[in-house]
Amino acid sequence: MSEQKKQHFIPRMQKKILEEKLKSNKLILIQGARKVGKKTLIENVLHEQNAPFSFFDCSQKSTKKQLEITANFKEIKDAFIVLYEAQYLTNLEAILEAVLTGKINATVVICCSYKPQLNTELLAAIQQAELELNFFAPSFYESAQFFGLPNEEKLLEERLIYGSYPEVLADLETAEKKLKEVIEDAIFTNMRDGERINKRDELMCMLQVLAFNVGSAVNYNEISRKSGLDNETVERYIELLEDAFILIKLKPFYNGHNYEMKKGAMIYFADNGVRNALIGNCNPTFLRNDMKELWQNYVISERIKWMRMTGIKNEFYFWKTYTNQQMDFIEIKENRIFAYKSDWEKRKKMKYPKSFSDAYPEAKMGAINRSTYWSFLTSKK
Repeated sequence: MSEQKKQHFIPRMQKKILEEKLKSNKLILIQGARKVGKKTLIENVLHEQNAPFSFFDCSQKSTKKQLEITANFKEIKDAFIVLYEAQYLTNLEAILEAVLTGKINATVVICCSYKPQLNTELLAAIQQAELELNFFAPSFYESAQFFGLPNEEKLLEERLIYGSYPEVLADLETAEKKLKEVIEDAIFTNMRDGERINKRDELMCMLQVLAFNVGSAVNYNEISRKSGLDNETVERYIELLEDAFILIKLKPFYNGHNYEMKKGAMIYFADNGVRNALIGNCNPTFLRNDMKELWQNYVISERIKWMRMTGIKNEFYFWKTYTNQQMDFIEIKENRIFAYKSDWEKRKKMKYPKSFSDAYPEAKMGAINRSTYWSFLTSKK
C-alpha cells in the first residue's frame, strides 16, 4: 500500500481514550473540524464493541425538527445514542442536562463540528468531569507512531504543503480540489443554529489577508481596510472560524514592560493545507519564498492541537515589542514561562531578543527547528 493510501488508516490516539470514557460515562462531547474522522472514529469504536446504537444526523432538517419537538429517547432500546453535528440543535443544553441528571438512560455521544453554544456552568461541569474530547486531523505524534519517525520526517515537507486531512493526503493529485472543498464545507455552510456567513467574497479576502500574514501580529483595523468588512464583523468572523476549528488565535503576552505589545493577535490556521489553498500556492518547498510562515504555522498549530488532544491546560501567547523584537510562542505552565523562536533552517544559530531575557530572566528559551521540533510537538510538560 502506498504512503498516500495509508493516510486513511493512521490509528488515532483518541480511539483508546473514547473506548475508556464510554465504559464509565453516560455522556461524551466530541469536538473537531469537519472531515477529520470524528464519525469514523465513533462508528469504529461502537462496531468493535458490538454495541447497538442509534445515529441521528442533526444537520438534516427533518432529524433536527424531530429532536427539537421531542427529545424523548425512552423508546430507544439501544445502549448508545450518537447525535452527529449536534451544534445545530436549539435544545442541545436540555438534552445534555437530561443525560447528566439521569433522565436519559442511554450513553449519549455528542459530536460537533463547531463549538456548541452552552452556558458557562454546564460547559464547566462537562470539562471538570473530563467528558470533552477534542479531535483533529492526524497529529505529528500519531503519524510518527504509524509511519515511524524517520519516515514521518521524510513526509514533513508534504505536511507543510498539504496539511494533514486524511482524504487530502490519500490522493495528492486532487489535493487542491479537496482542500477547497474542505474550506467550502467548513465555512460556507451554516455553522450552527443562527450563525451564518453572509459576506462570502469579503470573508475569502479576510482569510487571504490572514494567510499572507501568518506569524505577524495582525490589526483588525488593517484587516477591515483590506477586506471591506467592518471591525466588528472581522472580529465576529474570526471567532466563528475559531469555533469551527479552522483558525487559532494567539493573544500577546504582556506584563507592563517597556515597548511590549498589549493589543492585536497572531492568527494561525489549524491546517497548513487550508492556508496554502486559500492563497493558491501548493508549490513544493524549493519553489517557495514563505518557508518561515509555513514552518511557524505548522509547529505552532501542531503544538496547540497536541495540548488540546491530550488535555494539557497550559496557556499560550506570542510576545512582541513595538521595536519588532519577537518570541514566536510563549507557553505558561504553573507560572513557569517557556519561550520559543522558530526557524526552518536546521543549522542556523538562533538569536533571542535581549529585551525579552532582560524582562523575563526566569523564562526558559528554546529553538524550534528541524532538529528539535519533534520533541516540542510531543512534550507533555
